[in-house]
Amino acid sequence: MEMLFCYCCRVHHAKDQMRLFPTRHGMRWRCIDSIEAATRSRTERDAFGRQQTELNREAARRRAEFMHHLRESLSPAL
Repeated sequence: MEMLFCYCCRVHHAKDQMRLFPTRHGMRWRCIDSIEAATRSRTERDAFGRQQTELNREAARRRAEFMHHLRESLSPAL
């Protein structure tokens, strides 16, 4: 299954969940969820944004933790 990167929520999604979306910088892939979230009320949009931010922070935390463990396992014992 082909996966594409959503510039809005910064996650890879299946191609069938994505649409090309016009931006100032040209056409970019954006997931249907983020497109639909943009049409909702301000409160719902803000909630969607907070949810995406939390997901992005958790992913970054997991990557940093993995890299920390990787560095520890590769460093020579003293």
